[in-house]
Amino acid sequence: MLSDDPTQKRKRSPFPPLGLMYVAASLRQAGYKVEILDCTFMQSIEQAEQIVRKTEARYIGIHSMITLTRNAVALAEAAKSAGKTVIYGGPDPSTAPDKYLKKGFGDYVVMGEGERTAVELIRALDRGEIPLDVKGLVFLTGEGSIVTTPARELERDLDSILSPARDLIDNEHYKEVWRADHGYALTSVMTTRGCPYGCFFCSEKLVFGRRYTVRSANNVVAELEDIIRKYGYDRVWFADDIFPLRKERTLQICKEIINRALDFTWSCLARADLVDEEALASMKQAGCDIVFFGVESGSQRMLDAMNRMMTIEQIASGVSAAKRVGLKVHAFMMVGFPGENYESLKQTIEFLKELSPDEFSFTVAYPLPGTELFHMIEPIDEQLEWRDPSENRLLFESNIPEWGLKFAVWKAKYEFYLYRRIKRGQTIFRVAFILFKKPTDIVLRLSVPKEAMAPKLSKCAIMSEVLARLPR
Repeated sequence: MLSDDPTQKRKRSPFPPLGLMYVAASLRQAGYKVEILDCTFMQSIEQAEQIVRKTEARYIGIHSMITLTRNAVALAEAAKSAGKTVIYGGPDPSTAPDKYLKKGFGDYVVMGEGERTAVELIRALDRGEIPLDVKGLVFLTGEGSIVTTPARELERDLDSILSPARDLIDNEHYKEVWRADHGYALTSVMTTRGCPYGCFFCSEKLVFGRRYTVRSANNVVAELEDIIRKYGYDRVWFADDIFPLRKERTLQICKEIINRALDFTWSCLARADLVDEEALASMKQAGCDIVFFGVESGSQRMLDAMNRMMTIEQIASGVSAAKRVGLKVHAFMMVGFPGENYESLKQTIEFLKELSPDEFSFTVAYPLPGTELFHMIEPIDEQLEWRDPSENRLLFESNIPEWGLKFAVWKAKYEFYLYRRIKRGQTIFRVAFILFKKPTDIVLRLSVPKEAMAPKLSKCAIMSEVLARLPR
């Protein structure tokens, strides 16, 4: 809910529930009547709970992730009180199903991709069967024990999956909010699933596996044409982990957008080590205006600790290439990953100034369940979770205090903007920069240890097992 997220109160940026829309399309094709209860514009969770209690639907599917846990459980409790069957899905239930089954009023958790699993599950339940033959499920027995069925094979033919059921959400309301707060109407599109890389903080590989499966260029652009000409959107966010991973496909999509004369702007996530000027220039010509790069750190030691599999030099090269063709750059940065120390934080601040992105954002490392990072740390409290995406709480034991990390982020932001003004010829800010930098350097040095705290070896040993179990 926008009303429940402090970041959304400043500037609303609502994204449609793509996962639910994909599952809804598959269920509808299978002959079921489906509705989406989109809580995005509701003023309270109680409003949604009332609708859930009164609906005639027998099955209630709830999408959840870390920052939605409380509301997801509240909806499930309301559904159970009205005798409904509750089915969870999404990133957090897929990585921590026990939490939702034992304490979250859930009956079933769909693990990973949900289109086929949801259809098979509901068909089995309609026949009065225990769904032991439905792959990709976790559920509770009558005795309270947890059953996990075999993993479902990852979908390889994404073109065979129906486009998300956009007619089941209030597109006019989404467009109205985006235009009011941003001046354009944006929606999201997913053209790939999975990521072949293995960053230790990322849970995406636990949902979609360490594979990179793509939709064809024609399939993607057909959906784009529908979004632009039928639904009236004029901006798209490509919600892929890495949109331009395969250069030839990227060029095909851009060419087809131009050939069909689709007039819209767009943005995407990319790895700086995988882009070149030809692909970036083609993206720019096809309407892309900003690329989001996961930079994370200015310390090569920290990039290696995160298993980023890229170098500082590659990041700088990719960012420079984007700028040369006229694209804006947003840099995602992370602080507090195990191994962080004074030197790595200083390097990150200096690298941020060197890159000079048009935009940037920071996050404190979050140990998502099932990730290698999760197995590397000792939690402060296993019940702690972020209540919203901007909370940035430190959830694990570290020799760097939370306030020290937040101070480093604050310092990075103000030092960056002062430095940028100087580089733009506003020399009046040079004195302010010096007066700011020196004392904040001292505070940072006093608050952050020089020695990095290494993760426990016993937990590090689990990482190889985690990687070995991932579907490919």
